[in-house]
Amino acid sequence: MCIRDRDGRLRTIAVTHQHLLLLAVLLASPTVARAEDITPPPVPRFEPAPCPKLPGAEELAKASCGYLVVPENRSRPTGRTIRLMVAKYPARSPEKRPDPVVYLAGGPGDIAPLEANGLIAADFIRDRDILVVSQRGTMFSEPALTCAPADDFARELLGLRFYSEATERAHLAATEACHRDLAATGADLSAYNSTESAADFADLRKVLGIVAWNVYGTSYGSYLAQTLMRDHPEGIRSIVLDSVLPTTYTIPGNWQNARAGFDNLFQACAAEPACNAAHPHLEETFTGLVNKFEAEPLTTTVSDPATGEDLEVVLDGGALVDWLRNQNYAVPLLRAAPDRIDGLAAGHPDSIEAIAKDRASRAPPSGPDLPALGYGLSFGVTCREDYPFATPEDLAAAGREAFPDYPASVQGEGVGGWAYVNQDCRDVWKVPAAPEAMHQPVASSIPTLLVSGSFDTLTSLAGAKAAAAKLSNATIISIPGIGHFVAPASPCAQAVIVSFLADPAAPDTTCVGALKPPSFTSRASP
Repeated sequence: MCIRDRDGRLRTIAVTHQHLLLLAVLLASPTVARAEDITPPPVPRFEPAPCPKLPGAEELAKASCGYLVVPENRSRPTGRTIRLMVAKYPARSPEKRPDPVVYLAGGPGDIAPLEANGLIAADFIRDRDILVVSQRGTMFSEPALTCAPADDFARELLGLRFYSEATERAHLAATEACHRDLAATGADLSAYNSTESAADFADLRKVLGIVAWNVYGTSYGSYLAQTLMRDHPEGIRSIVLDSVLPTTYTIPGNWQNARAGFDNLFQACAAEPACNAAHPHLEETFTGLVNKFEAEPLTTTVSDPATGEDLEVVLDGGALVDWLRNQNYAVPLLRAAPDRIDGLAAGHPDSIEAIAKDRASRAPPSGPDLPALGYGLSFGVTCREDYPFATPEDLAAAGREAFPDYPASVQGEGVGGWAYVNQDCRDVWKVPAAPEAMHQPVASSIPTLLVSGSFDTLTSLAGAKAAAAKLSNATIISIPGIGHFVAPASPCAQAVIVSFLADPAAPDTTCVGALKPPSFTSRASP
């Protein structure tokens, strides 16, 4: 055999029979395959993996985990893939049912194992496995579209006016940095939305070989559950919607939701003799404080709950509205709210400190490997599915209608965390709008239980009724004295859900009629 050496000269080498035999074997061997002949692993698929550890999500220690691998953008099925973490919490009853519960977290962008921890710990769904999925773009999925600049702004906001031009500039700068950082990862930011997420859940059911399952969605998760019900109804046995966000939701609707929750809180205090005697003008007092502090903000210093360092907190009218709105996450906070309001009006240092500390505690902690919102999904959903269906003028009009006695500076922006969202979507995120059909009520005969808390300031009973408008097998319950995410805080709601899962056609709701709001606390009470 002749070959050329490095100088280009022909050289002869000896080739034995053994050489030729070895060459023939290698060429015939199936292990020597060309790259184009290698079959890639199927998509979607499930890959088992260890469960992560996260403070506040201790129930994960009882779960088994893995990753659902799906296309990032289903319009490009051979393109980039992403991985969604799935945690399976096993049924605790020996009489396990074959149809699991799949949990859809809120936000959008919340940390699913952290949010679901209270539901799992309440231990009322005992006869079914519970699947908790970290939705695309959220923490523990890959990529996790978290964003340090946005978290940094949330901490910076504590020392700023809630609504101001300076705050708006800082907020937009953070959003721009977030978009720039996430786009630089190569992620297709237009693919992080409810349509793709619903398809993820449909793929999960098929990949795991689940014939039928029960869907449980909270807050934004209830909206996503309705999207799943509309786009992929196959295999859904029943649906629980807790703290219901209807598909007809708009950003200005946040003002009406806040108004409903505030009204129910103030009216419950007025209806309780002890609370009414201690706080006879609660609503008027709070409205007066919003106006007073919007005109002359109060600045105080508290200890940073994460570092122990001094932290400056500005309390103005917008911050107070945001504070009261956020009390709906825990019944003890709701019970103490009237006393905090009157204490602030009287200038009591303990009330000032409690309100400032509450605000500081809601700012995300700084540092690596800490819980973080999936901003890529949050902005993707909001800017595609919410922003296009209302104008800034609609938002300001809703603020004036809901709270006519609040300052114009408070009325003109989105309540709470929705401040400046129109600017975010118009100037920065710029994803294509969802189709109009996505904004219509979902029509379905799948049995659906809709659960509302009377003190909820983020979603409302009116929203639950809007979601049920075209659901032919819907049951709605409202639990008095509970805020957002009802089931973990209400044994009655838990009993109704258990009954519904056992027989979706005829849930037992009798406990609801006997409920009363919890009593309010005062300085003299525990």
